[in-house]
Amino acid sequence: DVEDEETTGEVSKNPDLSTLYMRQVVSKAIDISLAKELKNLLFGSSLCCFSEEWKIQSFTFNNIPQLKYGIVQKKGGPCGVLAAVQACVLQQLIFADSNRNKDTRCLQPSEVHRTKCLTMAIADILWRAGGNEKAVVALPSGRQQFTPVGKYKADGILETLILHSATKYEDLIVFLQQNIHQFEIGPCGCILLTVSVILSRSINL
Repeated sequence: DVEDEETTGEVSKNPDLSTLYMRQVVSKAIDISLAKELKNLLFGSSLCCFSEEWKIQSFTFNNIPQLKYGIVQKKGGPCGVLAAVQACVLQQLIFADSNRNKDTRCLQPSEVHRTKCLTMAIADILWRAGGNEKAVVALPSGRQQFTPVGKYKADGILETLILHSATKYEDLIVFLQQNIHQFEIGPCGCILLTVSVILSRSINL
């Protein structure tokens, strides 16, 4: 409440960006040419699709008390992506707060804290992929954004994507905070992150 802040004379160090991010994150639908480029890069052919192992994999945490920091792999397949994200989540849990790294309980986080660490981990991965200048977050829209024609095999995922571009790290974090469930609960969070990293880096690079 602005009036309350003015009355007490407090100034927020971290302004609420949730009302600003819509202006600073640019969104556009994927088109068939970009979807083909992604498939050619990932599979060598635009007629290939993600396997079921990839389609069902998100960044879901273990609920065994001693393993609450761990991301669960449902089936074989996207283990390389999971390992990279797990490493960045552990980095956040152990080292992000200077007070926590001396505390062994940092590997027994609350659900809220581990989700926050996942958000920060994904933000860091995407921001680094974009050369610390930009990031693209690919999220499903629930409907096709183009009609699959020609030498392109639909997989029900790439065709539905909306690509959200951020050029400020703070905007990226706010956007991810509001959409982290897409990566954590899924169902195809691992694919979304992989596509987001590629587009943040660019197809050419």
